[in-house]
Amino acid sequence: MTEIIEIQDSNGSGEWQPFVGDETIELLRSKGFTNADRTPNESGERVLNETYRIMQVCGNPNNPTNNETGIVIGYVQSGKTLSFTTLTALARDNNYQIVIVIAGVSTNLVNQSTNRLSNDLRLSTRFDRQWTLLQNPSSRQDLETIETTLAQWSDPTFPNDKCRTLLITVMKNTSHLNNLVNLLQGKNLQGVPTLIIDDEGDQASLNTRARWAARQGIDVENLTENQVSTIYRRITALRSVFPHHTFLQYTATPQANLFINIMDRLSPNFIRLLTPGQEYTGGIEFFRNNPNLIVEIPANEISTNNNQLFEIPESLKSALRIYFLGVVAGEINKDQRNRTMLVHPSRLQGDHSDFTNWIRNTCNSWQRLLSGNDNEDRRELINEFQVSYNHLQQTVPNLQPFKELAGVNLIHAIRYTQIVEVNSRNGETPQIPWNDSYSWILVGGQSMDRGFTVEGLTVTYMPRNIGTGNVDTIQQRARFFGYKRNYLGFCRVFLDQVTIDSYNFIIAHEEDVRNRLLEFDFNNKHLNDWDREVVLDQMLNLTRRNVIYDDLDRDTFGNDWFRINAPHDTEELIETNRESLFTFLQANSANFLQDTGHVNRTEEQKHLVARIKIKDCLEHLLNKLRYTRESDSATYSSLRGILKGYIAERPDDECLVYLMSTNSIDNWEGRTRRLNRNDEIQQLFQGRNPRTGEVIYPGDSEIKDDYLLTIQVHLLNIRDTDFTKVPTLAIWVPEHIGTDIIRQA
Repeated sequence: MTEIIEIQDSNGSGEWQPFVGDETIELLRSKGFTNADRTPNESGERVLNETYRIMQVCGNPNNPTNNETGIVIGYVQSGKTLSFTTLTALARDNNYQIVIVIAGVSTNLVNQSTNRLSNDLRLSTRFDRQWTLLQNPSSRQDLETIETTLAQWSDPTFPNDKCRTLLITVMKNTSHLNNLVNLLQGKNLQGVPTLIIDDEGDQASLNTRARWAARQGIDVENLTENQVSTIYRRITALRSVFPHHTFLQYTATPQANLFINIMDRLSPNFIRLLTPGQEYTGGIEFFRNNPNLIVEIPANEISTNNNQLFEIPESLKSALRIYFLGVVAGEINKDQRNRTMLVHPSRLQGDHSDFTNWIRNTCNSWQRLLSGNDNEDRRELINEFQVSYNHLQQTVPNLQPFKELAGVNLIHAIRYTQIVEVNSRNGETPQIPWNDSYSWILVGGQSMDRGFTVEGLTVTYMPRNIGTGNVDTIQQRARFFGYKRNYLGFCRVFLDQVTIDSYNFIIAHEEDVRNRLLEFDFNNKHLNDWDREVVLDQMLNLTRRNVIYDDLDRDTFGNDWFRINAPHDTEELIETNRESLFTFLQANSANFLQDTGHVNRTEEQKHLVARIKIKDCLEHLLNKLRYTRESDSATYSSLRGILKGYIAERPDDECLVYLMSTNSIDNWEGRTRRLNRNDEIQQLFQGRNPRTGEVIYPGDSEIKDDYLLTIQVHLLNIRDTDFTKVPTLAIWVPEHIGTDIIRQA
């Protein structure tokens, strides 16, 4: 009998309430996520609650139709597979008849996903026949299996608890998707609730001809089947087969999915954010909290056209020494299934071969030296291992004594570690038989990027540059993230300085994206209402350009002035802005004093100034003023977003507020300015006076504190118009507050 567990609807949103039955509980139990009485433990509660909330926004299986697109975002190597496996079990508990997992773009990844689903759902060890598993179905026999399985559900005399759920895994490949569509087309699938999970939903699925369509002036909604990319077309065809389905994109790199045009067929309607378990170690842990885990590869040890390498770099030797010492320590502690080193030199197989040979030759040399009688060379090598040991000791507090690690066990670690070149040079990419050896060194490129799981990864050596600087591509190379807290001290990541900088910027970007999406997750808000803008340093690109239909604009803040160029653009807002401004000023009037300056300043060069909390200025002034010229409003909105994030961490920080050209709030007459041919303020700032000689007035641009946010408020009387006392702003953003924003135009 199915066990029902009630989960609280924490946000009171009123979605349908899924059942949590035996299928889900048994999955959690088999993964060690339940107590002795089968109730979820702390980790199980997290997984179950997040999965339950995902299921709530999938289609209610009791409804006749459903067509929803959602996105589920986790961190790299944080357990997304467990999430969608648990969701698959929960779908079974709720009488979903079909679950389709669109797995990786290679046979290896599809096999990996299929095996994980089969193992986690215990399909080969149970005999209750709750599932029918098909991988890349295409044959007549597959069709008959599908028809027979679905016939059980439609037979009113057949017990529901004996009906089988179809679990279909299919490669993200044109022919395999087409085969599946051909099997299902023409079948009456009315009343067949279906869940389609697109694993790595940002890869290959999206329309790679979107940018081309934009350049041709073709509206997104009018694209024909011949005007979109093939896999996108196949996925669209698959979805069209099912009157009742939910399409879920699972990814750790959602940049492309979030920034495609909102009218695109794969643009998500809803968002769910996954939180990793306590043992997870991601970008913050590696690049912020534990700087000793990151080691810079010197520029002269990175191969370029102008700097060809012909022998193993010293930094790679250092990485190997740290790795082998960790292998010996791990063998003694018996605390891991595997210890692995990953070497990712570039995408070129020739480079993989060079690095593999260098590593093999170095290991052979070290074995001979450590086993031989050449005391001087052996002593020199031991000293080098001692240096690496000292480095390791900085992050491993209970590391065994050096003599214990550097004896015969070290020779064994070097001799019996498996070294594998992981690419398709000799046909298919090799599968790693993890049980055959404790320690592995894997050398490769793209085959070890997205979706590739490295068991017990401790040391990563990646001299590969950032290429075009696409955030999602660089993020996916971070195989070194994962559940490593209990052996984090043994981990090291060797990168060039540009890549280190990139990861630091990407961490800020990733956290900014999640923070901006939190309310859309918690409050179930439609993603069409999300402003497509995020923090991103200008050295990086958001994603590959071919999937982005709309133009992307950048705003760069920091150590510069931001100015409103057309404060008069919407006439009916001038009075509203004026009222908002003076309401704020009256509330803070006691804080404003005359600024200091040269005794010979003119009245127009004298200002009132106050020191006020940024939080109060944002809430009661900046958020109240509205400007509608697109070039103003978008950038102004970005700036307010940056300030909102800044005060979340520093709520007590203050800024300077200047009221320009006045010594009285009540008698503020303002300055006269003219418009240019673009109908914008021609020159807001008054310049230096005089231009040479003794400075009486340094110019408006110098009326600021370099290290404090400075808000200049101007009242303008615009020449040759009826606009008077128009409020406008110039805002100095110090470097420590500023950041770069990328947004949809």
